[in-house]
Amino acid sequence: MDHATPEGKRPGGLTALAVFNFIFGGSNALGVLAMAAMFALIGVVDLDDEAKQELARAWEEVGKSVFTVLFALMAVSAVLLIASGIGYLQQKKFLGRTLGNVNAVLGIAASLGMAQLAPEAAGGGFSLGTLIGLVYPVLTLILLNTTFKEDFVR
Repeated sequence: MDHATPEGKRPGGLTALAVFNFIFGGSNALGVLAMAAMFALIGVVDLDDEAKQELARAWEEVGKSVFTVLFALMAVSAVLLIASGIGYLQQKKFLGRTLGNVNAVLGIAASLGMAQLAPEAAGGGFSLGTLIGLVYPVLTLILLNTTFKEDFVR
């Protein structure tokens, strides 16, 4: 079945994918701000409750490098999600399909990396969160390279 649409007619599914990208991109941007606040406050805040102490131990155990990489991945992902969402709406090959694929691969790598490298106190380990983190990127790869492949006309 040919999913190509006339110029100016965007499939509803591609629009929905763009909306999800904007939601997840905004969420990642807020996560970047939260991680920046955590970086700034980790040595300043008095750690009296158990969760804060566990996070501080994870920070010392893994080190700043892993958290810095996760921070950078989250920031890049936020930009890619928003940019590719705009590309989906405009049906642009590079801005939509290419950046969407790059973000999906990055998302899969980040989810698996977080599961492997980060301690459980910092959201690491294979969990339901890891599965959720994998579902959208895998779904995006499938949809961009099958269902919506022909819809990127510009």
